[in-house]
Amino acid sequence: MPAIARSALCALGLWMAAPAADDADKVRAVLLEMSQALQDSNASRFLDQVDRRRCPGFAALEDNVVALAAQYEIASSVAVIEQTKNGEAWESKLDWLLEMKPASGAGPAQRRRGTVTCRIELSGKRWKVTRLEPVEFFKPS
Repeated sequence: MPAIARSALCALGLWMAAPAADDADKVRAVLLEMSQALQDSNASRFLDQVDRRRCPGFAALEDNVVALAAQYEIASSVAVIEQTKNGEAWESKLDWLLEMKPASGAGPAQRRRGTVTCRIELSGKRWKVTRLEPVEFFKPS
């Protein structure tokens, strides 16, 4: 009987750990979607990953991302430096790289690399960014 109890506890532990791993994957998918949206010059898709009601500085972020996507062809790469679960939210420290070439073709390409912090929480049934700092990182030059 003890072996069965141990097996049941082991299975329960794996079952309980699976949602957290799934959540971490879903959080990373949000970040990937944001990066891909920038590469596609799709500000709307980028901003759809952000909870506009709960994200401080959303208006500035929206202005920056819309202008950035309109003015540049963008290569974007985001890597998670650190990610922790804080209650029901995920806090992430990101290494974000943008390579921007003017959409007009005039002018040199620019490279921007920086550390961006974000908080991602469930908003209804979707994971959404509720904090993204600094918003100036996404401001066109």
